[in-house]
Amino acid sequence: MKGGVAFDSSANAYRAIVRWWDNAECIGEPQQWESSETFSTEEAAMAYYKIRIRPELTRLMSDAAQKEKGGTFLHRRLE
Repeated sequence: MKGGVAFDSSANAYRAIVRWWDNAECIGEPQQWESSETFSTEEAAMAYYKIRIRPELTRLMSDAAQKEKGGTFLHRRLE
């Protein structure tokens, strides 16, 4: 999964997004989720992502890693 911000030209605003792939190499086209909230600046959308979305994604990934017996879990948080 990768998260961040994208400009929505139809709304003329920024949205927080999360993209995910069905493989660890991130090959191919990702699926994408977009927040329903819009923001006038990229910075505001990124602040929303960091405060509201990223903590939940971190929790979900941690939960998934604990359920995978014998697997390896790698999580890098990019700023």
